[in-house]
Amino acid sequence: MEFYLSKAFNFIFTPLNILFAVILVQIFIVLFLESKKIIENLSKFFLIIFLFFGYTPLSNFTLNKIEDFIESSRYPVNQLTGVVVLGGSFNSGLVSKERNEVSLNGSSERLTKVLEIYKKNSRVLILFSGFSGEINPQGWNESEMARKFFLDQGVRSENLIFENKSRNTFENTKFSKDIISNYKGTWGLVTSASHMPRSFFAFKKQGIVLEPISVDYNTGTSKMFWLNFNISKGLSDWTTIFHEVIGLAYYKITNKI
Repeated sequence: MEFYLSKAFNFIFTPLNILFAVILVQIFIVLFLESKKIIENLSKFFLIIFLFFGYTPLSNFTLNKIEDFIESSRYPVNQLTGVVVLGGSFNSGLVSKERNEVSLNGSSERLTKVLEIYKKNSRVLILFSGFSGEINPQGWNESEMARKFFLDQGVRSENLIFENKSRNTFENTKFSKDIISNYKGTWGLVTSASHMPRSFFAFKKQGIVLEPISVDYNTGTSKMFWLNFNISKGLSDWTTIFHEVIGLAYYKITNKI
């Protein structure tokens, strides 16, 4: 139930869906209520949130704070016992299975960073954690796609461990902690920079402290010019911000971090 509720919340609080909801309410009022004052107020509200979502210096600043909240580890990767890489880097498992070709999305740096570490440390264990984040998964699950990806890239099978039950961040930690505990040494955590705070503290709550290895940054280190408007980038940034802030708040309330 928790998994499906999280999907519902993500759908409701997606910035693009919020804009569409305001438009639909306006259309409803025009067709059935014909209230000029309400329409006028909704139009002003739509303009405000449109400008808010598109004003990229604000979204860039907020997302940057999330991405930099956990400083990436400087621990030598050639001394790591293993790395945990969280799922979320793949597109449709059905298309991948039908085409026999792994399809990657914008979070593929999670996988390429692990390959980079493996080249520097051929003994490192790679624990991939993830089954599927889809409501109705079809075709290959994420662990199956990860297996094909890593083997195709020349990673030895004895270096690979797969946790293939988790469907969200909390389950990543729940199902991976015992595997990690079976091996002595220092482990790293590879995930997107915006996702690092929630995943790092979720593992810590389970008694597992990992070396954070952040990837998939959406913000840089330089300041953005204050007069900058890009609705496409703004919507993308706020979608990530809402997802992580709501996720952090829920995990805190439910004692998961």
